[in-house]
Parts: sequence; structure tokens; C-alpha cells
Amino acid sequence: MKLFLNILDKLVFGTLLLLALQLPLLADHYLQYVSGYFAALEKQVEGFALNAQLNGYDDVYAMIEDLLLNNTAAVRLDAQQKLSTLEEYEDLTLLLSKFANGNFLQQTWYMFQPSRYETLRNVLENFEPGIPLGLDEILYAIVLAMLLNLCLLLPGKCYTWMRRGGNKSARDKTGKVL
Repeated sequence: MKLFLNILDKLVFGTLLLLALQLPLLADHYLQYVSGYFAALEKQVEGFALNAQLNGYDDVYAMIEDLLLNNTAAVRLDAQQKLSTLEEYEDLTLLLSKFANGNFLQQTWYMFQPSRYETLRNVLENFEPGIPLGLDEILYAIVLAMLLNLCLLLPGKCYTWMRRGGNKSARDKTGKVL
């Protein structure tokens, strides 16, 4: 039975290690995807700013505020779309800043937030598993796999330890607690 549990422990750790090795690669793919999308949004926002400047507005928000007051529904809808584009642009600016300055754990946490599920799903469609080459990424994966392995298997090991009588060094040969 102990041999089976040791083999199971090693299989679980190996599987977790392979999965953890994918996270830095996934973060890199995620960053590339978001960077491309950000570049496209940046062009749009620059166009908004140029339009606002050419039409005498102080900034894009002043132009949008004026467009929201227009009597024509299509103009108001366009202003709302511009506003949502600006909000998305600001959100992506923050995301790219976090990816540039954050560690792998922060990047992983940010990628797997429910509000970013759609982006993650799009990234996963083109993701190819591999092995990262950087020492930091490999160490991150090893530590993460060890922690997850410990969390998954610790309850079973505690149960087995308690079932066998706990700390055997505190008992004499007859089984009585000293």
C-alpha cells in the first residue's frame, strides 16, 4: 500500500509540474495577445484624440460629453461606444503595466480572474504547450507544483498518520502513551 501511495505521490507531482510549467508560457502568450489588441485600440484612441483636437475640444472626454448631449440617437450611441473603447484602453494600459512589473504569480492571478475569462479562452485556442527555458520560470513551476502537491496530498497523509496512532515516539512498546 505504501508503494502505491509513493507512486501516486510522484505521479501527482509530475502532472502538477508539467501543468505549472505551462503557466509562464501561457502568461507570455496572454501578454502577446493583449499587446496586439492594445495596439489596435491605441490607434483608435489616437484617432479620437485627433478628431477632438481638430474640432476644438480640450480632450476626447469633452468631445464625448458633447456628443452624448446630441439629439440624434446614432450620435449618442457612437459616443457611448467611444467611451467604452476608452475604458477598455485604460484597462489594458493597467494590465500591460501589471504584466511588465509583476511576477509570475501576479500574472497568473490576473489572467485567471473571471472578468478576463473571455481573453484567456481566446489565448488558449492558439496555445501550444511547451517547456520554458528560463531558470526563473522553471523554479516558479517547481515551487508551485510542490505547494499544490502538498495541499492535495497532505490531508491523506495526515489521515494515515492519525490512523496509525500519531507520534509513535511518545508511546512505549505496549502502545500506552507516555
